Amino acid sequence: MNKNMSTCFLLSLFLLFFIFSGSVYALDTVEIDYGDQNTVDGYAQTMFDQGYNLYQAGRYGDAIQFFIDATSAKPNFTKAWYWLARTYQENNMVDEAIWAWKKVIQLDPSNTQAQYFLNKMQNWRLYGKEAWDIYEQAQNAYLQNQYIPAIQLFEAAIRENPNLEVAYYWLGISQLKNEDYAAAVKSLEKYLTLQPQDKNAQYWLNQAKKGKK
Repeated sequence: MNKNMSTCFLLSLFLLFFIFSGSVYALDTVEIDYGDQNTVDGYAQTMFDQGYNLYQAGRYGDAIQFFIDATSAKPNFTKAWYWLARTYQENNMVDEAIWAWKKVIQLDPSNTQAQYFLNKMQNWRLYGKEAWDIYEQAQNAYLQNQYIPAIQLFEAAIRENPNLEVAYYWLGISQLKNEDYAAAVKSLEKYLTLQPQDKNAQYWLNQAKKGKK
């Protein structure tokens, strides 16, 4: 009987050692699988790559979800936030784009492209996409000293949204550059009814009035 009891005792010790060792091994495995930062970064990068490929294919709705997964896995993934914002923008999801562009700037305050696009989206929301896009085309024409095309585009932006006050200012300046003083006076006076405190506009209005004489 003593021999049997000894055998049972040794068997029990063996089983306890096996169970304890297995538990430690299992805990170690869980820690490696879910706590490894390289694994998180790798998943985020994979999601980003999938999203970017879909964006390039014009499948914006599908791309958005992959970019969201990438930023959820790695919240400081600036590049993924950038392309999430761009995809929202391309999909005309203005409020979502504004939110995402703000996140890009929070992570990378020196990103001038993000600041430009945030301003663009805020103006889309304020004045409408069509009006603001035409206004930007007019600004580009003005900067290239193409005053007649600029005048036509500023007028088109105003027709699209008569509340786009800054377009009246640059329309007046373009007309002044084109030596159409009467039209410049009219445009700048209209602008000053909307922004009466603008001293620059008042100065150019006086210049236009002098040229008109």
